[in-house]
Amino acid sequence: MKKLFIVIIALFLTALVPPATSAQTAPGPKMVIEEKEFDFKEVQEGKIVEHAFRVLNEGTQLLQIRTVRPG
Repeated sequence: MKKLFIVIIALFLTALVPPATSAQTAPGPKMVIEEKEFDFKEVQEGKIVEHAFRVLNEGTQLLQIRTVRPG
């Protein structure tokens, strides 16, 4: 009976403790790219092709993109 009482108290106290900070986002920029790759399929030689990638900042600070390397 005493063990059951201790287990119930432990569960109750655990329920009162707020969740870990993992639910909170760290301050700073957070880059989100909706579409990470795009396939142009077959392209005729000499033809210019373009595609725009949408980059969002869902963070709390300025996002600076300093370098872009095409694949």
